Amino acid sequence: MAKELAVNPGKCIGCCTCALTCAITHHGEFNLTKAYIWITRHEFDGTFAMTFSSCCRGCKKCALACPAGALRVVEAAGAAE
Repeated sequence: MAKELAVNPGKCIGCCTCALTCAITHHGEFNLTKAYIWITRHEFDGTFAMTFSSCCRGCKKCALACPAGALRVVEAAGAAE
């Protein structure tokens, strides 16, 4: 079954666990500048935005690491069985 990444920035707590997981998975070090996902805090309203680099490999390990459920792996809509 096909899986896809579901993104819900409203649940993001800004912990950057997803970005650290990305960096360690693909570059072998905990370095936020090497992650393919960036978390940005909107200071005015205290919310967070998630931006993915075009270099994202689609491994979905960020979603598996997200403690808040802002990123989840779900069944692809309309996936053929």
